[in-house]
Amino acid sequence: MQLIPFVVLISIVVIAIIRIYLKNKSKKLSEKFNCISSYSEKSSYEEAKERLSKRNDAVFVDIQTDLNNSFNGKIVSATEEDDFINHYVSHFKEAYSLAKTLKTFNITPSATITNLIHDFGNIKKLIRHHNNTIIDSLLDTHKDFFDHCLKYPLDKQQRRSIVSEENNCLVISSAGSGKTSTIVGKVKYLTEVKGVAPHRILLISYTNKAAAELTERIATQGLNGYTFHKLAIDIIGKETGVKPSICDNTDVLFIDIYHTLLLKDDNFNRSVVEYFIYHQINESDWEQRKNEIREKLSEQKGVKLKAMLPDMDGKAIYVRSEQEQKICFALSSLGVNFRYEEPYEHPLADEMHSQYCPDFSIYFEQAGVAKRIYLEHFGVDEHSLVPLWFAKDKNITYEEANQKYNDGITWKKAAHKKFGTQLLVTSSADFRCSDIKYKIKKILEDAGVPIQEKNDKELYNMVLPKGSKQEKAFIRLIVTFVTLVKSSFKTVREVLEQAKHDSDERSVFIIENIFQPVYERYIKILKDSNKIDFTDAIIQATEICRTSHPIEYDYILVDEFQDISVDRYNFLKVLREGKHPAKLYCVGDDWQSIYRFSGSDMALFNQF
Repeated sequence: MQLIPFVVLISIVVIAIIRIYLKNKSKKLSEKFNCISSYSEKSSYEEAKERLSKRNDAVFVDIQTDLNNSFNGKIVSATEEDDFINHYVSHFKEAYSLAKTLKTFNITPSATITNLIHDFGNIKKLIRHHNNTIIDSLLDTHKDFFDHCLKYPLDKQQRRSIVSEENNCLVISSAGSGKTSTIVGKVKYLTEVKGVAPHRILLISYTNKAAAELTERIATQGLNGYTFHKLAIDIIGKETGVKPSICDNTDVLFIDIYHTLLLKDDNFNRSVVEYFIYHQINESDWEQRKNEIREKLSEQKGVKLKAMLPDMDGKAIYVRSEQEQKICFALSSLGVNFRYEEPYEHPLADEMHSQYCPDFSIYFEQAGVAKRIYLEHFGVDEHSLVPLWFAKDKNITYEEANQKYNDGITWKKAAHKKFGTQLLVTSSADFRCSDIKYKIKKILEDAGVPIQEKNDKELYNMVLPKGSKQEKAFIRLIVTFVTLVKSSFKTVREVLEQAKHDSDERSVFIIENIFQPVYERYIKILKDSNKIDFTDAIIQATEICRTSHPIEYDYILVDEFQDISVDRYNFLKVLREGKHPAKLYCVGDDWQSIYRFSGSDMALFNQF
């Protein structure tokens, strides 16, 4: 019994000692915080000297005071905000940790510690309030300028973006809302209000017309609008002493290369046809895409796919699956006359069935007698099982879908047997186990159907008639591939290896057999003629700027930034490098991005 009072006494003494220790620690930490170096002392000597001259001493008072003194009359950029916060992180952690311990022993922290914890918790809000105060002051001070720098007053949002001093500023606005006017206002603000020398400002747009319009509207001597390409060519010429020869008719060159390969390279011709028939999309992708289409078009009934070629009457064919698309082409390429889903020659409609319309009715002559036989394509695998989406389509169970579909197969076969008509059959399993064209050719020959198989050039003219919209679109696809590969600083080999790594057979096929031959011939022609294209010019200028930094800017302004590509992005990065990195001010509208084919990458816009 005597032991308990003794333990209590010892505990009281220990707690008293800890409290004395903590109070002493709190006092020392408060004294330490009173001697915190202000953020301004981290700045350059000149900036610190200027700021310190505006106050009596450099003793730390609180975060709010340090913020106001360090950024007196100045907007805090995002980079400076991070730096300012990091300046106080270790002090905050130390104060917060001690405050938690003090609370455990019922000790009230000093006002210095409490204030630092409170101010740090609100530091972003303090900075935001500081910036808003400075911006409001600037807008008020320069109200007359913003009212009259253009033919009409700039609105509040335009003015706020113009006075922004962020290292990276992206203005997103819709068509016709004044993006270009904002750029003009920004330039006038920099030159007329801030006194920035025109040659320290780089102004970039995407077309010669837009660049010329900007130059005319700004009307500032020593400041001209550039396109990325014009700037790149000027840099190359100035640094190397030789202005590069630009191949500016690349579209014509690609058309010529494409048609030359068609004439001289049988494998190229064959590969183009094979791509359109067998490689446009594989079956697993089709299953996924069909489900996506079904969800989006759930209220539309009977959505069908257009076959590549017409039927024997010249009429367009709309089929129910991609496999049927390929069967249509196989029949056409074998010179077989057919119609799709033409009513069966015998009436079969009853209370349970509408009139039977076989998939393909095939017409030919045999010994002077007109013949009609039928080809049905059944969507089942080698186990007579239907795809999963059959059940989803009809909102029934998978077992019910299998039963219903196989019952239909049995009914159709029975009809042909009853009336003595000849039925040929293919199935989805044939697409996985054999060449469907070879399979169809064999069963047709066995049935006595005359075959007039088309050669590669005849097939090409059937699929992509020369000069047709389809051919032009395909050549544009090839041009897009070449442009994207070059602008993303990759080689065809790298892209091909990535496709192989991803087991993307479709992409491997078109890269190896179509894209690569065109790409290699294009590069060789440019080299032999001692010319470069516009993408090459940007890449070369980027390398020059990276190694020698021939020009430096304080501000870089970019119009239509939604069209930025990887090569232009890297060009901008090296252009802004220097002792004091240039501030980047861009305007754009993601809804107006139309240059994907020439390398524009919306990720660069969305992740600005």
